[in-house]
Amino acid sequence: MSVELESLKQQIAALPKPLKAQLAAFLTEQLQQPELPPITNGAGDDDEIRQRRLAWIKAHREEYDGQYVALSGDMLVGAGRTIREAHEQARAKGITHPFLVRLTSEHETLSAGW
Repeated sequence: MSVELESLKQQIAALPKPLKAQLAAFLTEQLQQPELPPITNGAGDDDEIRQRRLAWIKAHREEYDGQYVALSGDMLVGAGRTIREAHEQARAKGITHPFLVRLTSEHETLSAGW
């Protein structure tokens, strides 16, 4: 076992029980998250990733209407009323550069402000 892990375990052992419970809940949630597929920038991958994102957006636009979503490939890694909220959720899952977009209903009319 690494020295860093042993040090971390000692720090955790010194925490009060309520904080240990919060940490346990967080780690349990992290373990239940699906493994994210690697995103590469190899030849042809960019088109495939765009197509997968577009398909996800089309399939979920009504469900997340009016919200910002953060995607890693075609996997949802964050969602919220603000772009910051969606981005922070993605970062909490280890995704540093998610694809961020605001979803609108298929029937919503967008205005250019005129």
